[in-house]
Amino acid sequence: MALLRVKIITPKEIAYDGTALAVTVPAEIGEMQVYQGHIPVLARVVQGIIRIENPGVAPVCFKADEGFFRVTQDEVSLLIDTIQPVQTVSA
Repeated sequence: MALLRVKIITPKEIAYDGTALAVTVPAEIGEMQVYQGHIPVLARVVQGIIRIENPGVAPVCFKADEGFFRVTQDEVSLLIDTIQPVQTVSA
């Protein structure tokens, strides 16, 4: 199982730096879910929930303001104005 490196950066801090199986981002072009090996993307983030998923554990979620994100083959970098952790709700 291939993992992505994920970094979420705000003007004040590095809010998240770790790995993930998948990342879901609220993009201007619609919600995007990214896995390792995704085509490169540079897109605008809109207000919404960023969801970082790993096998066997609850997703890590953040309420995000606007910003940008970049996807390479094995990394997702998000530059967000403000971000706030939120608790996930079981489905």
